[in-house]
Amino acid sequence: MNKLGLVGISRWYASHAYQKTLNLPRSTFPVRSNLDLCVSELIPRASQDVYNQQLDEFLRRYKEISSSLSHEGKLKYIEEKLFVLHDGPPYANGDLHLGHALNKILKDIINRYQLSQGKYVFYKPGWDCHGLPIELKAIKQSDKSDNLKPCQVRSIASRCASETMERQKNQFKQFAILTNWDDPYCTMHKDFEIDQLKIFRKLFTSGIIKRQNKPVYWSIESKTALAESELEYNDDHISTSAFVKFPLTDSSMAFLKHKLSITTNDAIHCLIWTTTPWTLLANQAICYNERLQYVIIRSFKDESNFLLSQDLVTKVFPDISSYRVLAAFNGSLLKDLKYHNPLISGHDDFKAYPLISGIHVTDSTGTGLVHTAPGHGSEDYIVGLNHNLPIFSPVDHKGNYILSELPKEWQKLLLDQTTGEGLNVLSNETLRIVLSQLQNRNMLLSFQPYKHSYPYDWRSKKPTIIRSTPQWFADLSLLKKTALDSLEDVKFYPGRGGKRLASFIKNRNEWCISRQRFWGIPIIYFQGKENPDEILCDVEILDFAIKRIEKIGIEQWFVEEEDIKNWLPEKYAVKSGRFRKSKDTLDVWFDSGSSWSVIINFYKTLLGLQKEEKLELPFNAIDVYLEGSDQHRGWFQSSLLTYAAFTQGSSAPFKSVITHGFILDEDGIKMSKSIGNTISPNDIIKGNQKLKLPALGIDGIRYLMAQNDFTNDISIGPTILNRTSEAMKRIRLMFKFLLSNLNFNENMVLLPIDSLRPIDKYTISRLDELLTQVKICYESNNFSKILSMVQYHLNNELSSLYFDISKDSLYSDSLISLKRNQIQTTFFHILNAYRAVLSPILPLLVQEVWDYIPDSFLIENKLDKSPMVLPWPDFSKDCHNGRDLIKSFEINELEILRTFKDQLKMLAAKGIAKPSELFVKIMVNDDRSVPFSETEICDILQVAKVEIVVDATHNRPSTFSSDKNFKLQIEKSEKAKCPRCWKHTSSSEDELCQRCTEVLLTSEM
Repeated sequence: MNKLGLVGISRWYASHAYQKTLNLPRSTFPVRSNLDLCVSELIPRASQDVYNQQLDEFLRRYKEISSSLSHEGKLKYIEEKLFVLHDGPPYANGDLHLGHALNKILKDIINRYQLSQGKYVFYKPGWDCHGLPIELKAIKQSDKSDNLKPCQVRSIASRCASETMERQKNQFKQFAILTNWDDPYCTMHKDFEIDQLKIFRKLFTSGIIKRQNKPVYWSIESKTALAESELEYNDDHISTSAFVKFPLTDSSMAFLKHKLSITTNDAIHCLIWTTTPWTLLANQAICYNERLQYVIIRSFKDESNFLLSQDLVTKVFPDISSYRVLAAFNGSLLKDLKYHNPLISGHDDFKAYPLISGIHVTDSTGTGLVHTAPGHGSEDYIVGLNHNLPIFSPVDHKGNYILSELPKEWQKLLLDQTTGEGLNVLSNETLRIVLSQLQNRNMLLSFQPYKHSYPYDWRSKKPTIIRSTPQWFADLSLLKKTALDSLEDVKFYPGRGGKRLASFIKNRNEWCISRQRFWGIPIIYFQGKENPDEILCDVEILDFAIKRIEKIGIEQWFVEEEDIKNWLPEKYAVKSGRFRKSKDTLDVWFDSGSSWSVIINFYKTLLGLQKEEKLELPFNAIDVYLEGSDQHRGWFQSSLLTYAAFTQGSSAPFKSVITHGFILDEDGIKMSKSIGNTISPNDIIKGNQKLKLPALGIDGIRYLMAQNDFTNDISIGPTILNRTSEAMKRIRLMFKFLLSNLNFNENMVLLPIDSLRPIDKYTISRLDELLTQVKICYESNNFSKILSMVQYHLNNELSSLYFDISKDSLYSDSLISLKRNQIQTTFFHILNAYRAVLSPILPLLVQEVWDYIPDSFLIENKLDKSPMVLPWPDFSKDCHNGRDLIKSFEINELEILRTFKDQLKMLAAKGIAKPSELFVKIMVNDDRSVPFSETEICDILQVAKVEIVVDATHNRPSTFSSDKNFKLQIEKSEKAKCPRCWKHTSSSEDELCQRCTEVLLTSEM
C-alpha cells in the first residue's frame, strides 16, 4: 500500500474516533406508535382520565363560589366557564362505520380545543335505542316471531340494543374520545323515558299535540306511519298514470248545456288524471279552480264530450284535428255541479259527488280537474274537512284493501285467493283489475307509465302510500315562527346549513309523532274496546300514569290487562272496563329530539333545582350540535321543534350547528356492502393487506378525518391512506428529533427569549404566527387547513431551515455552550407549540411525547399538568418588551439569506463544492446593516466561513446576487476538513478546528 493510501486510512480512523465525542441525538422515543400501548395506557390517560379530572375540577370550583352567587351569577359563571357539545345519539344497531368515526372525531377535536383554551367541557355520549330496525331484529331472533307478545318483543329488543351499545362503546373508545364512557345517556334509560313522557305531557297541555284521523305517509314494509323527515324521494319512480272519465249528473249537464248553448245530447265527462289509480275507489269529489279557464270539447276518436282546463287541452289531445271546442268558460261556472262515479256505484243508482273549488288545482299538469280522495292525500284531506266529505281510506296497515269497506262487487274482484285478504294496493294485480274495470265501465281514456319523484321509506327503501289513520300530530303552525326566529342567532358551519334547516321547517305544517310499534316510549292514552275512536286522555290521566310508570317501570304499560283501573285516577274507575291501553309509541325522532333534556337536567342539578321546576336560560343551552348533513331534516329539526314547544322561548337549544358530509371510496362512490367498497375503522387503524391499506393507528384515523374538508363528502382509499401515513411519519419523526436533541440533562434549561439569537427569535416568531393562524382555524372549524399549515411549517421553517442549520452546533458544540442551550430552548418551544396545535387532533402522540419529558423538568417549568389542558404558549409574555422583541430583526433579510442557502445547495449539487467547503463574502452598502453576526450567518448558510464586507461600489465579482443591497462572493475554502465536525476550518486534515479543540479541552476539564 502506498503512502497516500496509509494517510487516507489514518484520516478515516481519526474522523471516526472523534464520533464518540459528538453529541449525537439520543432518544428511546419509538419511530412507530404501538397500538397496544395506545389502547392500554395512552387512551385512558389522554381521554377519560383527563375528562373526569377537568369536570371534577369545574364542579369543585363551582361549589366553592356558588354559595356567594345569585341565581343569575351562577348562570353567568356556567356560561363563561363551561363548553357543552351535545352528542347526537348514534343508533344502537350494527357495528360502527367510518361515518361514525368522522362524527365522533370531529366532535372530539372541538372539545379538546376548547379544553386547551381554558374551558371546562361537558360531553355526555348518548345512544338512540328505540325504533323499527331493532324491533325487527328482535322479532327475527325469536323462534316465535309470529306469536310474540309486546313485552317479549321489548325484552329481546332491549337486549339487542344493550349488546350493540356495549359493542359500539368499545369501538368508540379506540378513537380516543374525551368523555366518560361509563356515564352515557340512553333513550331507553328510565330517567330519559320519564323525562320524555313529561315533555309529551307539556306539549299535550299546550294544545300542540292532538289526535286526529288524517292521511299520513305509511310504510307498507314497516307497517307504521312515517314523518316527513323519514321520507326520501326517488326521482326515477315509475307509476302508471291514467286519464279517467267521470260523467256529470243529468241536472249538471243540463245546466252547463243551457248556459253554454251546447246542443249535443251526449254526456259530458269530467276528465281527471291520476298516478294512483288504486285510490279511485276512495274518490269523494273532483276539485277545480274557479280562476282557471275551462272548455268542453268533442273528441272525434272517442265520440265523447270532455270537460278540462283550456290550457291543458293540447297536452292531453296533441292532435288538434282530433277534437273541436264546444264551449269555453270561467271555472266559477262549475260551482255546485255534481258527477257520478260508476266505479263504485251501480248504473241504476248513481250517487252524486260534488265538484269543489280548490286553490291547489293548477293548469301546469294533468287536466285542471283533480280526483279527490280525502283519506289519501293531505290537500284532499283539507278539502274534505272544509266540505264535510268522508275521510274514507279502505286500506289496512299492510297496504291491503279492507274488503268489508268496499262494495260487494269489489270484494270479489280484489280478494287475494292465497291469503283471503284484500290485494295489496301497490300490486300489479290491483293495477290490472282497476284499469280493467275502468275500461269495462267506459271510464278509461288512456294510461301509460309515468316517471316522477315519489316518496320512499328511507329505511326500507320501498315506496310509501298515503292512508288515513288516527294518529297523534304536533301542530307545527304554532311553532314555526318561534323556531325560525330562534335560528337568527345560531351560527351554521357551513353557512348553507341555516337556509337548509329553515326551509325544512317552513315546509312542514304538522309532525306525525305516533308509531304503530312496540319498541319505543308509549303514548299514554286509552282507547275504547268497542269503539277505538273513543279516546280517554287528559292532563290528570297523564300525570297519574306517568307517576305509576316512575314507580313500577315502563314495561308494565305493555302488559295486557283486562281492567286498567290501576292506570286511571279514581274518578275514572267506572270507565276502566270499557277501555284498553293504547299500542302507539312515540316517533324515534321525538326520542332523540328531546335529548336536550339531558343538558337541562345537568344545569338544574348545578343550580339546585328540581326536575319539575322551570329553568329559563339567558343563553342557548348547548354550544354545538354536530352531525351529518342529513340531520337538517332529522335530529336538528326535531331538537329545535321540541325545544321551542317545551320552553316556548325565543332561543334555539344550540348556539352553533356544524354539519359534515359522507364517506365515499377513492373513486367518489358511496360505500356499500353490496358493491364491496366498504372500509371499516379497524381496516384503517390496524391496516388491511387485502385492501392494500397501511396501518395508520388511532391517531392516524384521527388525522385522516381532520385533513379533509368535512363540510363536503370525503373520499377514502389506499392512495389517500398512504399519503396520510407519510404525513404522520413526518410529524412523529419531528418529535423524535426534538426529543433526541433536548436530552433534558442538567445543562438543559429554558433561557429567556430575550437572550436568544436572532435566528432563534425568528423561528419563535414563525411559531407564534402559526399558533395565531391555527387558533383562527380551530375557531372556524377548518381542521384541514390546520394540518396543511403544520406540514408546510414543518417542511419549510423547521426541516429545511432551523433543524438543518442547528445540527452542527447541537452535535459539535460543547454541552455547556450558550448557543447549544439557545437552540435547545427554541427546540422546546417548538415542541410545546406543536403540543398545543396537535393535541386536539393527535392526543395520543402528544401524550406519548410528553411522557418522554422528565417530571422534574415539567415541574420546574410549571408544565406538569396533562398536555391536554395546558394553555397554549404565549411568547409575548416571555419577552420583557413584548412581541416586538421577537421580531427585532428584519424577517425579509433572513428570507434573503434563505435564498442564498438554497442557491448554495444548487451549486453544491452541480459539484462545484459542498457548503461546508465554502468561504462566503457578503458585500453590503454603507447605509445597510445585517442583523446577524458572521458566525450566525455561517450557521444559517452552513459554510466554512463568512465575512461581511461594507462596499458601496460592489466592485468585486459575485457568483450571484439576490438583492440590490447584497452581493455574495463564493470561494472554496483554503482550510482543511476538520476530522470531527467535517467543516473546512482546520489548518490540516489531521488537526481539529479551533472550535472542536476547545470543546474537547472543556470536556476534559
